[in-house]
Amino acid sequence: MTKERNVGLNHDDYITSTGRRLGEVPEFARHEVEWMEGVHGSPKDGLPSDAEVPVPEVIKKFTMRAVSRRPRGATAMIDAAGANHRLKNCRAGAWLVSPRTGHKWAKWGGGQIMWVPMDFDLPESLRVSNREEVQ
Repeated sequence: MTKERNVGLNHDDYITSTGRRLGEVPEFARHEVEWMEGVHGSPKDGLPSDAEVPVPEVIKKFTMRAVSRRPRGATAMIDAAGANHRLKNCRAGAWLVSPRTGHKWAKWGGGQIMWVPMDFDLPESLRVSNREEVQ
């Protein structure tokens, strides 16, 4: 099954942070620019409430030792920016997988978006797709 993009905007009207129209970005790179710019915004599908699915314990117990293993550099900054846009209006415990690198990012109770080690198991019901799609 293939998925089609469902972006409700005119790419020629959207101006990126670099001042370039999104329609002028080559097609092969457009999905990454959409991710970095936060074009898709927060997900429209509702996540389960805290009563239905509490914030995962693994997020509550996240330690600074794990943070020291986090990805660094420009690519990680782009990843974090895209995750921050996508998870902005989501509840604590919401998480996603970056389309750029495959790293996990989650929203903590204080509203911060942080990298999560791949070996941390997070509930699938709190996973957010990295962009709006139609099947």
